[in-house]
Amino acid sequence: MGVGVPSLECIFDLLMTDEKTGIAKNETFTWLEPGAWRKPCIVHVTMVANSRQALFGKLTHSGSEAVVEKSPIGWALINQERRLLEMCPEIKILADKVMPDHHHIVLQVQRTMSRSIREVVRGYMQGCKGEARKLGFTENLYDAPPFYRVLTHKGQLHAMIEYVKANAERAWQRRQNPELFRMHRKTEVCGLQFTSLGNHFLLEWPDRQLVEMSRSVSEEQIEKRLKEVLGAAHNGAVTYTAAISKGERKIARTVREHGFPLVVLLNDGFPAEGSPQERFYKPGGTYFEACSKGQLLLMEPDESAFVNPVVKMAVEKTLRQKAEAKHYCFTAIPVESQRYRFVALNEIGRVLVER
Repeated sequence: MGVGVPSLECIFDLLMTDEKTGIAKNETFTWLEPGAWRKPCIVHVTMVANSRQALFGKLTHSGSEAVVEKSPIGWALINQERRLLEMCPEIKILADKVMPDHHHIVLQVQRTMSRSIREVVRGYMQGCKGEARKLGFTENLYDAPPFYRVLTHKGQLHAMIEYVKANAERAWQRRQNPELFRMHRKTEVCGLQFTSLGNHFLLEWPDRQLVEMSRSVSEEQIEKRLKEVLGAAHNGAVTYTAAISKGERKIARTVREHGFPLVVLLNDGFPAEGSPQERFYKPGGTYFEACSKGQLLLMEPDESAFVNPVVKMAVEKTLRQKAEAKHYCFTAIPVESQRYRFVALNEIGRVLVER
């Protein structure tokens, strides 16, 4: 059903323009204010089948791309989309994808409606349940409310559309490379514990380099360091980085785009152990593609790593040097503070690289 999207930037600009005055809205517009969900907006809705059963179809591969062979219930979801458009002419479907155990719709509300988008989606889901009952499915089709992602900034719409379009291929890649997408809660390196996901063989690579850059470095310094890092990566070095500062993020992105192996240290990057999200977690966006190719390892230090004596000593030394360079009096900061943890990630990266 997915309809072609003419100009993503144009759609965003129209969305962020007041209907009556034509004046641009503040892009920090809150979707919690009264009536917001009736106004022009774009929402990515994800609806999950009861107990994640493969009720909607079967994932296969045509030889050139991954496809979902829809079940009768899966086709009913598509038919209900047509009914939704007939009943709500204010709505346009920008993209959709029926997966075996869930389905996505990216909806654009083109003008203010009498009902909220939440009510519209609820009605759509009720219609899908009714069609499933006609097909003999007596259980509840869904066992949880839908998940909404609201468009709030430029570039997000393109990401929404591409995510939905690539969903089947991503699922196929996970199926073909399950170990690369399996979360490990107790990965130990140098006596430090991590939660990790990706290609763990990268940890055994002997040639390693750390990318750590201050937020205050110039573009010229970033470019110089980038050339050095790419040269080493081309010669076989695995790049480690926390990807926090602008320079670190740019270099990490470029290393990834060139297909070189990358280890990224995260702070609070994985779902909590035992949470509902844990079982189905996967890295997002371009990280997913790099992970599927075995070019990425994500590592989140356990809390014990942040308070490790060696790490704490290194963090304190770094913070003291930074304070002295600015002629400040050094004061210890809490382990829980964001500044401590960001510095600690780099120090942990140094431990991993220099081992």
